[in-house]
Amino acid sequence: MKTIKASVIGASGYGGAEAVRLLTTHPHVEIVHVTAETQQGQVMSTLYPNLRGFVDQTMIPVDAERIGRDSDVTFVSLPSGKAMHLVPALLEQGSKVIDIAADFRLHDADLYPVWYKFPHVAPNYLSEAVYGLPELHREAIGTTRLLANPGCYPAASLLALTPLVQSGVVQAEGIVIDAKSGVSGAGRGGGGGFGFSEVNENVQAYGLTRHNHIAEIEQELSLLAQEPVKVVFTPHL
Repeated sequence: MKTIKASVIGASGYGGAEAVRLLTTHPHVEIVHVTAETQQGQVMSTLYPNLRGFVDQTMIPVDAERIGRDSDVTFVSLPSGKAMHLVPALLEQGSKVIDIAADFRLHDADLYPVWYKFPHVAPNYLSEAVYGLPELHREAIGTTRLLANPGCYPAASLLALTPLVQSGVVQAEGIVIDAKSGVSGAGRGGGGGFGFSEVNENVQAYGLTRHNHIAEIEQELSLLAQEPVKVVFTPHL
C-alpha cells in the first residue's frame, strides 16, 4: 500500500489534535502539514507533548492551494463557517477533504442561515458531500472526495435510533433525545464558564429548541424513514 500524505488544518484545537494523534498510529500515513491560527510558529509536540517524537513539525498558517497540492487527504478542523472558504481550493488542487466541523453536513444550503446564522458560500459542493457515518453511508464514503464528519450528538443519536426508525418501531413524530456531553465538546477556546470549578459534578442544559445539531439529526432520520422526522433535542454539558 502506498503512503498517504495527510494534512490537518486547525491542528491546535482538540478535534484537530486528536486527528493528528490518530494519523500517527496509521502505518501508511505521512503527516505533511499541520496548521494553526492562534498557535502559528509553535511546534506541534510542544503544545501536545504526547506527540513528541511523532509530530515535531511547526504549525504553519493556512495555505489551501499549497496544502491541497501536497496532500492526498486534508482534515479540516475549524469552527463551523470557516471550512467552506477553503474546501473548494483544496479539492481543485487534488486533495480529498474530511471536514470535522458542520460546513458540509446539511444538504440544503438554505438551512445554514437558519441553524448556523451564516450563509453557505460553497453550496455547489453540498450535493457531493457524503455524511460520514459508516453505519449509514459506508459505500458512498469509500468513493467520495468530500466527507462531512458527523457531529458528536448526532452520531450518538443516530446510532441508537437508526434500527428503531428503519424497523418502524418508533413514530416519526415525538422522538425525544436527552443528551449529555463532556465539557471538551465546547472546544479548546471555551470561556470561563467551562472551567473545572464551574462544571465539576454539574450538568446544565443549553441550546434549548435551537441547537444546530437538530437539523443534522432530522435530516438523516428523515432519509431513513422516507418521511419527515422531527425530534425534541435537549443537550447538556
